[in-house]
Amino acid sequence: MLYAYSPSDVVPVLKRDMKEPKDLRCALFWSHVTVASIYVLIGTVGYLGWGRDVQGNVLLSMCDEPGCPGALPEVAAPGAKWVPGYILSFAVVSNLMVTVPVVLYCVFRMFENEYEHLQTGIANTLLRATVVTGSLTIALTMPFFIEILGVISTVLLTTLQVFVPVSMTLALSKRGVVQYGKCETFSLFLGGLIFLVGTSRSLRNLSDAIAKSSW
Repeated sequence: MLYAYSPSDVVPVLKRDMKEPKDLRCALFWSHVTVASIYVLIGTVGYLGWGRDVQGNVLLSMCDEPGCPGALPEVAAPGAKWVPGYILSFAVVSNLMVTVPVVLYCVFRMFENEYEHLQTGIANTLLRATVVTGSLTIALTMPFFIEILGVISTVLLTTLQVFVPVSMTLALSKRGVVQYGKCETFSLFLGGLIFLVGTSRSLRNLSDAIAKSSW
């Protein structure tokens, strides 16, 4: 779940560049409500459909018996793929087309601030398209990308989204700028729990994927 908040570290930069920065709070509220509603709805439907037998990648569950390619031994003949699986794949790609540029926004700004001729026009468009295409190419060609992403999401994002903010709050509280209270303590405890459980699980998934492959 923390991976869904991976763009949060670019929010300060986005706010600075917004035409109406005061609208950011409203935008964040409604975006969270919308995304949470979709997650709950889809998660409920998925659980009712597959229960605990669903694959980590739900697309690998959307096939006739005996299963989908990638979820079966190489010698087994997979079942026919479902039409909803293709629709969901299209939805995932559409989501990435929106999410990836946001996640890479700070990278765009770094290049644009460093090289003035990349700030506008065709050069700017080519820069952003190249960065996005390069990132997607690495993701598509990297072996065990989903499992590696799980490790990164747990280790790196828990640190960035929980440990760093709580540590900064603690440091600022010692200067009397903000207060460090129960919410921060609970966040630190929850972050530590997620870090320990998530890291062990994601590393186990990566190890299992490597063991099942021909590498």
